[in-house]
Amino acid sequence: MRIVHFLLHVPKCAGTTVEAHFRKHLGARFMIAPRWESPMRNFIGNRYPGLSPQAMADIAVVSGHSVSANMEALFPGAEIRASVLLRDPLGHLLSFYNYRWTRYADGQGPEPPSFDDWYDAQRRNQISRFLLNRYFGQAVPALYRLSSQGRLRFLEARLAQFFYVGSYKHVGEMCAEISRELGIPDTVESENVTQSRKVSKEDLPSSLREQIAHENALDQCLYDRWKDRKWSGAPSGEAPPLAALDQLGYVLGDIATGLRKKIIQG
Repeated sequence: MRIVHFLLHVPKCAGTTVEAHFRKHLGARFMIAPRWESPMRNFIGNRYPGLSPQAMADIAVVSGHSVSANMEALFPGAEIRASVLLRDPLGHLLSFYNYRWTRYADGQGPEPPSFDDWYDAQRRNQISRFLLNRYFGQAVPALYRLSSQGRLRFLEARLAQFFYVGSYKHVGEMCAEISRELGIPDTVESENVTQSRKVSKEDLPSSLREQIAHENALDQCLYDRWKDRKWSGAPSGEAPPLAALDQLGYVLGDIATGLRKKIIQG
């Protein structure tokens, strides 16, 4: 049976390392899923109108920010093996901030905001939102029907069917195993797209670290339970109680952070 790997590229979760490795060793058998440039993408999820099963006949690995479960239709009869790397919310946010603003280390571009101000303009629980919206097609308004508790249940039921789920720290192990299956070199070189750091967790006051953990409890829970699951099995530990009626909070929070982002241009 034909096997095709879907390697989800959650931002700031070692996806650049994954893509560089398989692009280098698979060539034309590797592809980055294209983004559908349509306003409908925000309502029905990503679609791939320019692709056909015939055009995908030789593809062994698909990655990118826009890979989604909808792509399965392009591989009729194939076994789809989906894998994803996760990250804790504090580490994710710090990496995102440093990536965004170290590009102006030479003095070019706008003056970076403080981490505190920048964080106030970021959506909460970005990783779980990314998975729900980009891969599983829970676009607006369906996304806002789910509370934090509902989002966790939705994601865990589906991640249980994934080929691999684990921490971004396990990127080498995941890529090596898939590479051996594909018959390509299994030595993985790290591709760190952020060359320097403006802020580390030690620079943040404990009150802000605690605030981030509290406001991103869903992503923290997802990471804690799935970071060491790897190839098979269930998540570890008991899921903590998450809010079951906070849908309106997500709506209002996304509106507020969107307005703040326009102000700081972050």
